[in-house]
Amino acid sequence: MPRAGDMIENTMTGEKAVFRSTRHETGGALLEADYYLTPGGYVAAAHVHPRQEETFEVLEGSVDISIGGRDIHAVPGQTYVVMPGVSHRIVNHAGAPAHLYSTLRPAMRSDELLQTMWALASDGRTNKRGIPNLLQAAVSGAYFRGELYLAGPPLWLQDLVFRLFAPLGRAAGYRGRYLPAAATAEKESHHE
Repeated sequence: MPRAGDMIENTMTGEKAVFRSTRHETGGALLEADYYLTPGGYVAAAHVHPRQEETFEVLEGSVDISIGGRDIHAVPGQTYVVMPGVSHRIVNHAGAPAHLYSTLRPAMRSDELLQTMWALASDGRTNKRGIPNLLQAAVSGAYFRGELYLAGPPLWLQDLVFRLFAPLGRAAGYRGRYLPAAATAEKESHHE
């Protein structure tokens, strides 16, 4: 489980995050993190948090944020709020790194969701855009359904795919939550 001070990285999409606080430190009320995007770095897909409010503040550099279909060139000095149920995505089109501060309220299991998706990408278990195969996506999508869903295809279709493919994925050994290979190896060495 991620804790304050932990760093995670998505090597496929050029994202890195350092948690300031997780649900464990805030009793589930808040997830805070510093996000770093390399030039060309991006959030893998436009997505929606159905029950969480997310904020972004650019601290260094600039990024392009799409919030509910509205495109914003975000620079330091302003906080952007994404209300629950609104799609959003961030891309760093600039030639320099960007540093953002972000919050999610309530935290729910979003720290574990980020750790799962980014570890899959960093361990080479996704395509070049950071998206896992259909079975892993269905199992993780069903597991984290309360925290996030994709902005498209339509939600009813995503739910149908998850209902159909998640049982197959679980039977094939996929789990909703994925730990980085390094963490799994460390955990196994402690049990020997």
